[in-house]
Amino acid sequence: MSTEVDPREWLVAHRGWPDRYPENSLEGMRAVLDAGARYVEFDVQITADKRAVAIHDNDLTRLTGRGENVTSTTLAQLEGIPVTTRPGERAQIPTLEAMLALIGQYPGVTAFVELKRQSIRHHGRRFAVELVMQHLRQPPCPVVFLSFKWRAVRLARQMGAPATGWAFRSWTPLTRWFARRLQPDYLFIRADRVPARSRPFWPGQWQWVIYRVDDLDAARSLRARGADLVEVDDLPGLLTDADSRHGS
Repeated sequence: MSTEVDPREWLVAHRGWPDRYPENSLEGMRAVLDAGARYVEFDVQITADKRAVAIHDNDLTRLTGRGENVTSTTLAQLEGIPVTTRPGERAQIPTLEAMLALIGQYPGVTAFVELKRQSIRHHGRRFAVELVMQHLRQPPCPVVFLSFKWRAVRLARQMGAPATGWAFRSWTPLTRWFARRLQPDYLFIRADRVPARSRPFWPGQWQWVIYRVDDLDAARSLRARGADLVEVDDLPGLLTDADSRHGS
C-alpha cells in the first residue's frame, strides 16, 4: 500500500490557475479551489485611491495592453479594464477583500498573500503593510502575509500577522542569517536557485515553499529533498496526473 502524502496536502496553486485563466482572477482561483487546492497564493498591489487589489504587475501592459500603473490608477478605473492573458479569456481585477471572501468559502484552504514591492515603494512600507493587514487580522480563511521585502515581513509580524512568509532570491550565508533573524513561518525560493546537493534546506521553525515547478516528478523530487510545499501553475493538471498514476 502506498504511503505517499496526497499532493493536495503540499501543492500550492500559484496565482490561481494561470495555465487556463487570467492570473490572480476570481475565475482562476475558483477553478483551483473546486479542483481541491488546499494552499493558494496570489499577489497584491495598492491603487492610487488606497485599495488593495489582486494583481502581480504594477505596469498593466502585460495583462491589459494598457500602459498605466496600478499605483497611479483608482479602483473605479481598474474595474473598467479587463485582464486577459490569451485570446478569448477576460476577467476583472478583484479586490483583496473579494479574493479572500471567495477563498473563505472553501474550508481548510490557506492563502499566501504577497504584497508587491512596487506598492511598498509607492505608498510607503508602513502604510502598505497596514492596509493589507486590515484584511488579514480577522480573515475568512487562514492567511500568510508574504513579501520579498524582509522589513515588510518584520513589520507585518509586529502588526499582528497570523503567519508570515519571506521570499528571497539569493541562496547565500547572508540570506540564511536574515532568515534566522526574521523567523518567518515560511521561506520561499525559486526551484532553479535551490543548491544541487541532496538535502539543501536550512533547518528552522519555518516550512519551505519552492516555486517555478512545472511537473509532478520535479515536485516530488523537491519534496524528497526536504521541501514542504511546492508552488505550481497547473495544480488541477498535476492532481489529475497524480490520480491517474495512483489508479494505474
